[in-house]
Amino acid sequence: MPKQRHPRYLAQQWQAWIDEQARSGLSQRLFCEQKSLSKSSFQLWKRRLTSGTAAMPQTSGAEAALFAPVSIPATEEPGRDSRGWEIELDLGDGVCLRFRRGG
Repeated sequence: MPKQRHPRYLAQQWQAWIDEQARSGLSQRLFCEQKSLSKSSFQLWKRRLTSGTAAMPQTSGAEAALFAPVSIPATEEPGRDSRGWEIELDLGDGVCLRFRRGG
Protein backbone atom coordinates (compact mmCIF):
# COMPACT_ATOMS: atom_id res chain seq x y z
CA MET A 1 0.00 0.00 0.00
CA PRO A 2 1.53 3.40 -0.98
CA LYS A 3 2.46 5.80 1.76
CA GLN A 4 0.01 8.70 2.12
CA ARG A 5 1.60 12.11 1.51
CA HIS A 6 0.73 15.04 3.68
CA PRO A 7 -0.12 18.34 2.02
CA ARG A 8 2.63 20.95 1.78
CA TYR A 9 1.90 24.49 2.87
CA LEU A 10 3.66 27.75 2.09
CA ALA A 11 5.50 29.71 4.76
CA GLN A 12 2.72 32.32 4.75
CA GLN A 13 0.15 29.68 5.74
CA TRP A 14 2.35 28.43 8.59
CA GLN A 15 2.84 32.00 9.81
CA ALA A 16 -0.94 32.52 9.83
CA TRP A 17 -1.42 29.36 11.91
CA ILE A 18 1.39 30.34 14.31
CA ASP A 19 -0.22 33.76 14.82
CA GLU A 20 -3.66 32.17 15.24
CA GLN A 21 -2.35 29.70 17.83
CA ALA A 22 -0.70 32.50 19.80
CA ARG A 23 -3.99 34.46 19.91
CA SER A 24 -6.10 31.39 20.69
CA GLY A 25 -4.67 30.64 24.12
CA LEU A 26 -4.56 26.94 23.16
CA SER A 27 -1.48 24.80 23.63
CA GLN A 28 0.37 23.84 20.47
CA ARG A 29 -0.81 20.26 20.92
CA LEU A 30 -4.51 21.18 21.13
CA PHE A 31 -4.29 23.74 18.33
CA CYS A 32 -2.58 21.24 16.01
CA GLU A 33 -5.14 18.56 16.84
CA GLN A 34 -8.00 20.94 15.99
CA LYS A 35 -6.38 21.95 12.68
CA SER A 36 -5.20 18.39 11.87
CA LEU A 37 -1.60 19.60 11.74
CA SER A 38 1.53 17.75 12.77
CA LYS A 39 2.80 19.26 16.01
CA SER A 40 6.41 18.58 15.00
CA SER A 41 5.89 20.40 11.67
CA PHE A 42 4.23 23.28 13.50
CA GLN A 43 7.21 23.58 15.85
CA LEU A 44 9.70 23.29 12.98
CA TRP A 45 8.01 26.09 11.03
CA LYS A 46 7.75 28.25 14.14
CA ARG A 47 11.53 27.93 14.62
CA ARG A 48 12.20 28.57 10.92
CA LEU A 49 10.02 31.66 10.76
CA THR A 50 11.34 33.04 14.06
CA SER A 51 14.97 32.61 12.96
CA GLY A 52 14.33 33.84 9.42
CA THR A 53 15.48 30.61 7.75
CA ALA A 54 12.19 29.78 6.05
CA ALA A 55 12.45 28.80 2.42
CA MET A 56 11.54 31.34 -0.21
CA PRO A 57 7.85 31.16 -1.04
CA GLN A 58 6.98 29.36 -4.24
CA THR A 59 6.00 31.62 -7.10
CA SER A 60 3.05 31.04 -9.36
CA GLY A 61 3.57 30.45 -13.04
CA ALA A 62 2.07 33.87 -13.75
CA GLU A 63 5.00 35.69 -12.15
CA ALA A 64 8.02 36.49 -14.27
CA ALA A 65 11.12 34.36 -13.72
CA LEU A 66 14.42 36.09 -12.97
CA PHE A 67 17.30 35.41 -15.31
CA ALA A 68 20.81 36.81 -15.53
CA PRO A 69 21.84 38.21 -18.90
CA VAL A 70 24.44 36.18 -20.77
CA SER A 71 26.55 37.48 -23.61
CA ILE A 72 28.80 35.72 -26.09
CA PRO A 73 31.79 37.59 -27.53
CA ALA A 74 31.34 38.38 -31.24
CA THR A 75 34.91 37.29 -32.06
CA GLU A 76 37.05 34.63 -30.48
CA GLU A 77 40.48 35.49 -29.13
CA PRO A 78 43.29 34.16 -31.35
CA GLY A 79 44.71 30.89 -30.10
CA ARG A 80 41.75 30.00 -27.86
CA ASP A 81 39.84 26.78 -28.31
CA SER A 82 36.30 27.82 -29.24
CA ARG A 83 34.90 24.66 -27.64
CA GLY A 84 35.94 25.75 -24.15
CA TRP A 85 33.79 27.74 -21.77
CA GLU A 86 33.79 29.13 -18.26
CA ILE A 87 30.84 30.05 -16.07
CA GLU A 88 30.98 31.85 -12.73
CA LEU A 89 27.91 32.12 -10.49
CA ASP A 90 28.15 34.56 -7.59
CA LEU A 91 25.54 33.42 -5.05
CA GLY A 92 26.33 36.14 -2.52
CA ASP A 93 27.63 35.85 1.04
CA GLY A 94 31.04 34.87 -0.32
CA VAL A 95 29.75 31.82 -2.22
CA CYS A 96 30.91 31.60 -5.82
CA LEU A 97 30.57 28.59 -8.15
CA ARG A 98 32.96 28.26 -11.10
CA PHE A 99 32.54 25.81 -13.95
CA ARG A 100 35.14 25.41 -16.71
CA ARG A 101 35.36 23.14 -19.74
CA GLY A 102 38.11 22.78 -22.32
CA GLY A 103 40.02 25.72 -23.69
